[in-house]
Amino acid sequence: MSTELRRRRRKAPKGRGATPHWLGQLPYVLVLCGVGGGLALCALNYFRKGSGLMAAAVLFGALARMVLPPSQVGMLETRKKWLDVVTMTGFAVAIAVVAWVVPD
Repeated sequence: MSTELRRRRRKAPKGRGATPHWLGQLPYVLVLCGVGGGLALCALNYFRKGSGLMAAAVLFGALARMVLPPSQVGMLETRKKWLDVVTMTGFAVAIAVVAWVVPD
């Protein structure tokens, strides 16, 4: 193999601040797992605990969207940052209120 071909095949070195691609999707996966776990608890007749877990997961998503840079929030970034945070916080509060208001 020629030296020129080897040079072309080399990849550019990653900088110090470079993170793996999958790490950017981690907050989204955590929110998705929390909501899925909450739905599973609701299916097992633990409505308040399941709804609380879903509200906490969505609130975690809002916090992650507010704190992390755009390269690390993955699919949680859909609109402007302030609109994402307000929407997810509103959904989390609505889920928590429904869980609290519904009788046993």
